[in-house]
Amino acid sequence: MLPLGQAAEAAKPNVLFIAVDDLNDWVGVLGGHPQARTPNIDRLARRGTLFTNAHCSAPGCNASRSSLLSGLRPSTTGIYANAHDWRQAPRLKGSVTLPRHFRDTGYLTLGAGKLFHAHTFFDKKNLSGYPDPGAWHDYFPSKTQQMPEEAVPENWPVNSSRKFYRGHFDWAP
Repeated sequence: MLPLGQAAEAAKPNVLFIAVDDLNDWVGVLGGHPQARTPNIDRLARRGTLFTNAHCSAPGCNASRSSLLSGLRPSTTGIYANAHDWRQAPRLKGSVTLPRHFRDTGYLTLGAGKLFHAHTFFDKKNLSGYPDPGAWHDYFPSKTQQMPEEAVPENWPVNSSRKFYRGHFDWAP
């Protein structure tokens, strides 16, 4: 017989939250694209809950992510563009983000990539909230630097702004 606390702990579902820039409907499970072969994500989607009626709260990455992960609209947070440090927004100071809520309720939280990204490529160092280090047990590639320098392929098919973004983006199929 398990104590009540352990029984409740065992009943907690696993949660895998995937946030992707510019995914569109290119994965097979959402209709696919002739150049995209996505058997693993398709299989994962079939095994879990797939949300197919999603709406973006803002056209910019940072404003949209801040909204999704804080639960507040851009009109409430004041974050409308990519260069804002979301932790500096008065309405978000001290707020609990979605990953922090999961951590605070006993989940193991692991993160990767630019979920809460600021623009270090504009040489704005030490932005306070990125990538919300207190929310994660571990974060790849680093809890302290949101977009570490990485090896960038020399021959990218399309990306006229490669120098501007220091190689972090390539939206070509």
